[in-house]
Amino acid sequence: MGYMPVSVLLTKSFHRHRGLALGTASAGVGLGILAGVPVVQFLISQVGWRLAYTCLAILTFTASFPIGLWAIPNDRGDAQKHFAGSHDPRAALLSAITSRTFWLVTATFALLNTPVQLVMTHQVAHLVERGQTPAFVAGLVGLIGLISIPAKILWGFLSDRWWIENIYAIGSTLLILAIGGLMSLSPATPAGAQYLYVVLMAFGYALSPAMTPILTGRFFSGQHFGVLFGAVNILYHVGGAAGVWLAGHVHDFTGEYSWAFVGSIVSAAAAAACVWFAAPRRVAWQPGAQFLTPRS
Repeated sequence: MGYMPVSVLLTKSFHRHRGLALGTASAGVGLGILAGVPVVQFLISQVGWRLAYTCLAILTFTASFPIGLWAIPNDRGDAQKHFAGSHDPRAALLSAITSRTFWLVTATFALLNTPVQLVMTHQVAHLVERGQTPAFVAGLVGLIGLISIPAKILWGFLSDRWWIENIYAIGSTLLILAIGGLMSLSPATPAGAQYLYVVLMAFGYALSPAMTPILTGRFFSGQHFGVLFGAVNILYHVGGAAGVWLAGHVHDFTGEYSWAFVGSIVSAAAAAACVWFAAPRRVAWQPGAQFLTPRS
């Protein structure tokens, strides 16, 4: 209910500063976790699960209902965008999924979400096995979520001004460095190195949720962006789920996460390569949009 419709809403509403808008909205996930989880936990401890769920439902309705009534954009449609010319969403979807670009973009998302979800899920168990205390590890994970808030906004801001290929190259490199650092963390690791891992992982993780609607919108925004973004997100989430599941099996078979983390590094590098093959810098931008594009 949150990620999909919000991404569609903002993609149709913003043109000149779409990246910043989507990056800021993505940062709201971290803010919601930061503020919402303690509140819900307090309600559970005070009034129990049932009433806590009821309060959460009321809050969700109160926040989303006005948006549904008054924030729906005037769908002008970007006729000049790729795959957006048909009034039939099925025809638009068929046109997209038979294109090379669609599968390169989808592969980018799946290959990047795989290592992100793998690390975010299994880093706690890995660090505890390495001798870190659960309380310390929980603090590191919470700090990753906190730093990811400005990181998502920054990626969105930069996407309005840089080639997306460069952003993915930098972000994937940070993620690869973070995974490499995670493999070497132990209680004997200096505190500075541990917090460096937190910063690298926060920016590497933030790349995936922040840039997914932005990159999709560069190729497929228009009247049927919703159905196209939904189709892309199928494999985006399949990749994340597969990474988490496979890492668990690798750990059970080998007794450690090393091979899973090595595979994550390869996957992150492949994701950055797919963006360069898709080449969003070659897309003809909307008149008036503020993007740095080749004069040729």
